[in-house]
Parts: sequence; structure tokens; C-alpha cells
Amino acid sequence: MFVPRIPLALVTVAAVIGGAGWFTDSVAALRVERAISREVEENSRLDMSPSVFVGGAPYLQALVTGEIPRLSVDALDVNVEGLGMVNASTSVAGLLVEPGQVFSGEIEGAPAELISRTISLDGVSLGRLLDMTDLDIANPYNISPTGGVSSEAQMTGTPPGFDAPVTVIVDLRLVGPMFHLTPRALVDVPEELADRAREAFTYSLDTRRLPLSGQASSVTLSGGSIYFEAQRHNVTVQVSDLSPLDRTGPDPEEDPADPQARRIQ
Repeated sequence: MFVPRIPLALVTVAAVIGGAGWFTDSVAALRVERAISREVEENSRLDMSPSVFVGGAPYLQALVTGEIPRLSVDALDVNVEGLGMVNASTSVAGLLVEPGQVFSGEIEGAPAELISRTISLDGVSLGRLLDMTDLDIANPYNISPTGGVSSEAQMTGTPPGFDAPVTVIVDLRLVGPMFHLTPRALVDVPEELADRAREAFTYSLDTRRLPLSGQASSVTLSGGSIYFEAQRHNVTVQVSDLSPLDRTGPDPEEDPADPQARRIQ
């Protein structure tokens, strides 16, 4: 069978055009990401520029579709009063944009299908709430580094008054706006300390007090951190919506991270 050869010149031209298109698309996406990052940093009282990603393959297809399918803003090691250092992110899905917004990144006023804001507490942050400076959090059923996703957690730490760490498996539950941390099983706890260990790992938190701009809609364990997520549907985007943290602040008369105020009685 005769297979015609494609002239080398055509292959070269196609490669050059494809490379130029990829480069143009990458530059456009990068400019938008930088513009959004600067604007969020200036309006959100962040100490450093957040990482921004605009989705779409290619990004400039939004000129035709009128939609940026996904936009995310991430900030690592953000200091939150009462919690310490947390990681936070905002994700926007189904963002409808005009051609000018595709190039400028000025998306305030654009409608979006969904905005999700997530914060994660690692062993240091949650240990601060539980008054345990050595708290370690892991998936009780998956020992891989990433740990998978779970609604339970294995926690190891030294509660106040204990001479050595103990290990407890806890449930992570949301009941309305309230997050409940409840011991399920005592894995490595001396019998005489069982009741005190259960009390030490029993905790309650009103998620409306977290910098999520609303109560959490889900709580999960992943990779040694506990993730709280709040969602809003059919939103007209404002710059403040893109901040990884809600900076409006809690009620000044109530400490959102007061462990005594949050413990389940």
C-alpha cells in the first residue's frame, strides 16, 4: 500500500504554528493569573501573592465559549488568629466572561456557577485548639503519604496532664453549622486514662466562625490535614470572593477558636 509522505516543510510549518499558538495561550493565561493574584493580594490583606490558576485547554477557548471552566486561588501558611498557620483556597467553577475579561482578568461582576472556599488544619493548627503541641493526624485505614480521603482520623498527641502521647480514632462530623470531633476508638491509651483521653479528643467548633464566609458544607481528612469547605451557588463574583480567606472577621465578642467554648458537653 502506498502511503504518501507529508512534506517536511508542511510538518515544520504545522509545528511552528502549533508552538506559537501554545505560547500565545500560555502567555495570555499567565498574564491573567498574575493580574488576579495582584488584585486578590491587595484586597485581601494577604502577606504574599496567592497562587492563581485559570483552567481551560487551551485557555483562550474562553473567547469562543464565553466561559472559564475553573479558576483557583491558593494561599499557603496564612496566619489566622486563634488557629495559627493554615492553608486556604478558593475555587470558581463555570465563570461566564466577556472577551475583554478573558484578556484582562478583571472578572468582578461576572456570574459563576459555584464558588468553593476551603481551609485546612494540620496537626499544628488543630493541636493548638486541643492544647496538644505534638498532635499528629493520619488516615486510620490508609498509611500512604497522601492518606486518601476519610471522614475519620487517627490522632496521636499528648493531652494536658499526660506524660506520654496517646492514640485515638475520631469521627469528623458536621451537624448543621457545628463540627464535632468525637472519639470512636481508643487505639493506644492506658486503661486508667481512657475517660480523660476521650474528653481530651472531644471537641466542637461552630464552622461559621472559620474564615469561610459561611458554614462548612463538608469536612474531610486528606494527607494529614482536616479540610473544611463552604460552597455558594450562582454567584456574581466580587474581588473579595476570590480571597482564600474571608477577612470580614468573626464576632469580636466571641473567640472562634476558644476550645472551652467549643467542647461538646
